Amino acid sequence: MQFSEARLPWEPIPSWVRFLIRCGSAFAQGSAKRRIGIISMPCESAGAGLLALGALRFRLTLADANDALTHFERIQRLASKRDCGIYLRHKKNRGRFLLEGRDENGIVWVRQEKPSRGKDDTKAGPVRIAVLENKAGEWRLEHEPPIETVRGTELRHREIYEEIAADANSPLLINLTRSDSAICLAGHVSGQSTSREKFANVRFRRNECVVDLSELLTVHAWSPATVSRIAFYNSRIRQLDRDTGFTSLLVADGHAAFLQALEFPRFKDTDVVGVIHRNIDRDSLESIGTKLAGLAQWYAADQPALDCLQPIPTGITVAVINRR
Repeated sequence: MQFSEARLPWEPIPSWVRFLIRCGSAFAQGSAKRRIGIISMPCESAGAGLLALGALRFRLTLADANDALTHFERIQRLASKRDCGIYLRHKKNRGRFLLEGRDENGIVWVRQEKPSRGKDDTKAGPVRIAVLENKAGEWRLEHEPPIETVRGTELRHREIYEEIAADANSPLLINLTRSDSAICLAGHVSGQSTSREKFANVRFRRNECVVDLSELLTVHAWSPATVSRIAFYNSRIRQLDRDTGFTSLLVADGHAAFLQALEFPRFKDTDVVGVIHRNIDRDSLESIGTKLAGLAQWYAADQPALDCLQPIPTGITVAVINRR
């Protein structure tokens, strides 16, 4: 496997590139508490894209990493919190359905809020329905839009995904055909095209196969013909490219996208990692410092996370905090 940036000659994949891919994989594995990280690069780079690629690569190895199952598992988690007053809506059946909980067999049950009365049965009781995994897409949480599953052809370049993290588990072939939105890439605040152009300048080559980073990331707007394994948050217009269930990790391209992600209500429980460069102006650096200082009463340094990322290449600095 070889690497090229900005059309420079091909070379073995540099240590800083391998580090960012490994770092993305580590963050994608999650933790018991919300985690916030900053990776500081010496100059402008495609670091956020490489980090997101590492996270995507890790998700390709998981049997339950797809939109349909993630949505069902979210409903299961909510159902485990009894008496939480959460309502669901069904694609076809009208009315509100109270999420009752899970029975001794682990089945999730919902109950219609108002009795369903037939023409000849005025005493009909409330409708009680089991939420099944293969039909979870027919349900949505009240006040949330339906979950969108991105359809498309199978992802290409399986060998590239395999070799960018050769020491990790192999991607599951079934995941190359299913969409996944647990990882979100927040683009640069100057616009989606800025991030895409920057990532397109990074290329990988295996034998005769050449592919750029923007294609490997599978953002739907950049590769509309294939399934998408990553959601995209447009920081300029503050909009997600699709409605998703739960975002487990957001990778922000630049300091402004990072700060914005921390304020966006949708990501209040999401792990967030910002990739910034040290050539930004002093005011911007101070805004990051001020934000992190303001989080100090709720967050503490996550030394175990830093230890797992060692060794960190020269020129890159990493800070990680997690919720107390």
